[in-house]
Amino acid sequence: MKKTLLASAIAILATSHAYADYQFELGAVYAQGEAGNTDYDGFGIGGEFHFDKVDTSKGPLAEASFLDKSSFVNFSFLSIEPDVKNADEIETTDIGGRFVTATNLIIEANWTTADAGNSDTDTIRVGVGTYLSDNTDVVVSYTTEDDNNADVDYLDVTFHGVNPLSQGASVAFDVSAGYIDTDTDSGYQISVGGTYYFNKMFGLGVSAGITDVGDTSSDTVSVDASFFPSEQFELSASIFDSSTEFNNTDIDSDGIMFGAAVRF
Repeated sequence: MKKTLLASAIAILATSHAYADYQFELGAVYAQGEAGNTDYDGFGIGGEFHFDKVDTSKGPLAEASFLDKSSFVNFSFLSIEPDVKNADEIETTDIGGRFVTATNLIIEANWTTADAGNSDTDTIRVGVGTYLSDNTDVVVSYTTEDDNNADVDYLDVTFHGVNPLSQGASVAFDVSAGYIDTDTDSGYQISVGGTYYFNKMFGLGVSAGITDVGDTSSDTVSVDASFFPSEQFELSASIFDSSTEFNNTDIDSDGIMFGAAVRF
């Protein structure tokens, strides 16, 4: 549950804007849902600082940073509170950045820590890639996760692209595949996603992913939307449904997240 919520929060916090160039953005999210038989509520905040002004004229506003090959540093904080008496909150902090050189080399790095009372997880991710064209990139990442002295390592490759269509529309895609190695088992993860942008201001997306490691498998489907009612303000929403099977026991999770962000 922690990974699904964090990924959704980061995705929402990392979008915004319109035709005016920008350099800094701030966002917030509210989440609620159910994991297993436990309800939860949560909130998050995030920010992103770009080293140079981001040109927003190259395509959908939500893809402005990617299309402008922008370099930035960012942060996010997410707190999830289970609806259980005396339960510990799950607090996740992420700090990272993306750097693009003049030769289109991409370097990424993230540090994430999740605190759930008696359970702490620290994650470090580094990635290297390149722009294959002005609107497509590929990044190979290595991630190591220490969950209460249980180590998990990930190696994955991700493609992202934005293709223009007629009459101001465009479509974006994401494809990711990775290898997972734990202390006792190994496995894989695969995810695909696409977003249709009706214009520069409004987009609808859907994504799906599967993970299989040892006797644990999971699948997740999400639907996302982003809308810019003005040049420097975004409203966004995300709905997800996830199922995890462990030792022949199924655990279902679902949730919805609302976000808002400003750029200046």
